[in-house]
Amino acid sequence: MNIKRLFASCLLAVVACIFSWATNVVVDGTHVRLRLGASTSAQILSDGNGDPIYPAKGAVIPYLATEGNFYKVNYNGTVAYISRDYTHLSDAAAPSSKASSAKLSALEKKVVGKHMLSLQWISWDYFGSCNITKEGGRLRCVGQQLSRENEGDYLKIDGYITIVDELNLEFTGTIRTKIYHLNGGEEWLREGTYHFKSTQGRRYWRMQEMDGPDGVTDYVDIYMKRK
Repeated sequence: MNIKRLFASCLLAVVACIFSWATNVVVDGTHVRLRLGASTSAQILSDGNGDPIYPAKGAVIPYLATEGNFYKVNYNGTVAYISRDYTHLSDAAAPSSKASSAKLSALEKKVVGKHMLSLQWISWDYFGSCNITKEGGRLRCVGQQLSRENEGDYLKIDGYITIVDELNLEFTGTIRTKIYHLNGGEEWLREGTYHFKSTQGRRYWRMQEMDGPDGVTDYVDIYMKRK
């Protein structure tokens, strides 16, 4: 065996070892598409409204295999493909595991139903609402808060909820805000996966991706149902 063949064999062995150790794919960029095939021409994975699903930067997705320039992954139970250009493999465990089936059932009872919803620019004195329902095994979340003082100002959300645990929810879909004094009064659109977290015993889940238009901080809150 000549030196070139030996080097190539060693390189392939190293690559195989890396892939065999990897258990997750970590998303490095933003607006990285998930596809239903290992090709840039393959159909893009979308939500119930036909909007593309974008995993959040730093999201950890279970790794299945490598196909060309794509990683094959298990995205919330759906086999999908994501570009290797904006991701990397990792053998680290995901930062938090989804709730067990038994616990998930109990948590779903707390999550499914009608919740108050708010954005501080509209009001914390009165609230909008969002309704979380179970549709085809998924938790659909649709809601809005409308301003009483400034006609046309709103917060609107539409997507799907994944329960991580009692204090953490993942929302995948669209979040639209329109506030007269921000972004020139135009709508500010977020689409992708966002993380809602309850901290310090508070009775609401707050979106952690808080950067809003014009450099402001947005507090988008989904309130826990009253006991």
